[in-house]
Amino acid sequence: MHRLCVTVLALFLGFVVPCVASGQTVSVTGVVTDPQGGVIVGATATLSGSGGTRPVTTKTGPDGTFSFSVAAARYTLQVDSPGFVSRTEIVNVAAGMPRVAITLQIAGVLEDVQVSGPAPYTLTKPIPTASRLGLAPLETPASVAVVSGDLIRDLGTPTLIQAKALAPGITASAPMGNGGNVLAARGFIGANSVKQLYNGMEIYNGGNVVAFPFDPWNVDFVGVLSGPSSVLYGTGAIGGAVNVVPRRPDPTARRNEIQLGVGRFGTYHEAIDSTGPLSPRFSYRFDASLYNSDHWVQNGGSNSQAISGSLRVDATKNLRFTVSNDFGNQNPSKYLGTPIFNDAPVPGTRYINYSVLDAKLNFRDDWTNVETLWTPSPTLSVHNSTFFLYNSRLYHDAPNYTSVPATNRVQRGGFRDIQDTYETQYGDTGYVKQSGRFLGLPNDALIGIDLNRNYYHRNDNVRGGSSLVDALNPNDGNFLDFYNQLTKPFYRMHVNQAAGYVEDRLHLTDRVSVVVGLRHDHYGVTRDDQLVFATTESSYDANGWNTGAVYEPIKNLSLYAQYAHASDPVNSLASIAANQQGFHLSPGRQVEGGAKQTLMNGRVEWTAAVYDLMKKDLLTPAVDNPTVTDQVGQQSSRGVEGSLAVTAGPLRFNINGTVLRARFDDFNAVVSNRVVQLAGNVPLNVPERSANVMVFWNPTPMWEGRAMMQFVGSRFADNTNTTAAMMPSYRRVNFGGRWQPRPRLAVDARLDNAFDEIYADSGTTTQWLLGSPRSFTVSLNVLF
Repeated sequence: MHRLCVTVLALFLGFVVPCVASGQTVSVTGVVTDPQGGVIVGATATLSGSGGTRPVTTKTGPDGTFSFSVAAARYTLQVDSPGFVSRTEIVNVAAGMPRVAITLQIAGVLEDVQVSGPAPYTLTKPIPTASRLGLAPLETPASVAVVSGDLIRDLGTPTLIQAKALAPGITASAPMGNGGNVLAARGFIGANSVKQLYNGMEIYNGGNVVAFPFDPWNVDFVGVLSGPSSVLYGTGAIGGAVNVVPRRPDPTARRNEIQLGVGRFGTYHEAIDSTGPLSPRFSYRFDASLYNSDHWVQNGGSNSQAISGSLRVDATKNLRFTVSNDFGNQNPSKYLGTPIFNDAPVPGTRYINYSVLDAKLNFRDDWTNVETLWTPSPTLSVHNSTFFLYNSRLYHDAPNYTSVPATNRVQRGGFRDIQDTYETQYGDTGYVKQSGRFLGLPNDALIGIDLNRNYYHRNDNVRGGSSLVDALNPNDGNFLDFYNQLTKPFYRMHVNQAAGYVEDRLHLTDRVSVVVGLRHDHYGVTRDDQLVFATTESSYDANGWNTGAVYEPIKNLSLYAQYAHASDPVNSLASIAANQQGFHLSPGRQVEGGAKQTLMNGRVEWTAAVYDLMKKDLLTPAVDNPTVTDQVGQQSSRGVEGSLAVTAGPLRFNINGTVLRARFDDFNAVVSNRVVQLAGNVPLNVPERSANVMVFWNPTPMWEGRAMMQFVGSRFADNTNTTAAMMPSYRRVNFGGRWQPRPRLAVDARLDNAFDEIYADSGTTTQWLLGSPRSFTVSLNVLF
């Protein structure tokens, strides 16, 4: 298949490359309207080239239109008007192009937030991840980051888990036992402390597995709210929340794109995106993406398919429905790790796969959603989403490896067989927002509900079995050769969630605003154990609240402070063990302060935050009886986060990073059959340093060069923090370049892990999941 892609690529280039665009100017015209279709007079339109050209600005006339005369190339168009949300779009200027239609949304009414452009931070645009009041990051008393889908695709980021780690303070790892999707934020890690969302809706994590979404192709942007996020998302978000927002229909212009890519290790990628109006009231979007790789280890191949379709219906000028379905099917690599010895991979084992020959992994997800937006007036809006999610999971492998150096062998264990395991989730989330006045002061307020019903059907085997294989020439064999225990009914879980929440922002003066939020959740959990035929029930009440203030001493500079209260479950409520159901939620709190600013018409943006975060009532062994678990103990983190984005002529720099101190303040653990106090230790798999540096160079509109460096500090594979448990820090460097001979044609090449660094993506004290070796990819993008 990849040979076919190469052939098509060569033929296509041979036909179109000679047709290089001339330097003549092209007329760009457009119209700016409000959500009801009325033209907006006096709106400011700015067209910025990707190279060092000076931006050009004009205003809309009495008929709401604007016009430019520029050379054919790729531009960023930004439209602003007082009382409306700024809109930014990428425009490929070419002869005969249709008129650009821009619809500006009323400020404070949150809908169809589009985050386009090369910069990962957009401080002036409303982002739903941090608030449903329609606040921009500059208006929000919290750390908010945005990674645009355009940036993700511009960098050639192959997976969403890697894209999420482009945000400040977020680090990611991809162990397949957790769906290849584990995030750490502010000293806390995992799906029960860093909540992952899709289009603002929670994805329940039965078995601590979050496998959806995984493909960056259909992503509009990734929004990150760092620190306690319980006001919006309930329990399980003390470290933060990460929201993946998909692309949805564009009712103003038709656009089609195809991408073909090939790379090292038998990798190829095919994708298509199509959107546009079907009629004045109907518009659509369709995305499909296929990915295949032979992997760098034998018998480690992977493939995936992602398909998204959505239909938008503008029933009236102020009533809209969007129906969507997002499907993903993953067959991840069966490579599960490399044994270590003397704190490093066993020599000669980097390219060896130790799982069984008939190993299988599969994650399938299917999400259907109906979104409703009703804006009866410019100051009142009603938002609602009704959804259904189905996912299935399959594991059939040998995941645990220990080096036996005396005989140069590897011992495999923990043979697992998880089949016919699935999860369903359906529910409704909605809110009503009103902009008006309170005590004579401008005020925005909303009240919302969040309802979920989750069912988790788990089949499993009794983990066990072991086998010894040669470290350099393993005879892998099949699963049943070593462990004849296949899947059986394990347990069934039901979780019912009902929540209500409120948010409010009051403008005390033109420069000072106060933002508060309050939420209450009730969870009812029923567990039916299929091994001992016992039913246990539990319920939990979670309260989350925050209060913060924003001061704007000068335009586009915000100083803020916030106090937040949240909670985490002791384990995933969708799969919590019977002996853990009696424990209450673990409360936490955070104090945070910071500053944000945008300068020089958005060419410079920076953020800085400092925080103190604490969670208590952890599960620890009782000091007098290690077989009994108590809910005591505490962990905390203190740190700083920052980001800087600069555009200087043909150069763009995007830099972010964090430095923190994460510690157990009080924590017991059983080590060598005795209780040990681990106060002062760093929690497992939490790096205390991380940074991203992205550099783009556009000497002409036709050419782009880029470089990216990702740094992740050292981590410990267990809570004892012994030298043997340390995973060293690493620096991963990628290079890339793009040639765009025509506005609708681009050829991209990238070199990942350019210096071929051997590093641990994640791991335990006996094995590491290694990151990918040096690889290259070449892709072709065609717009039509």
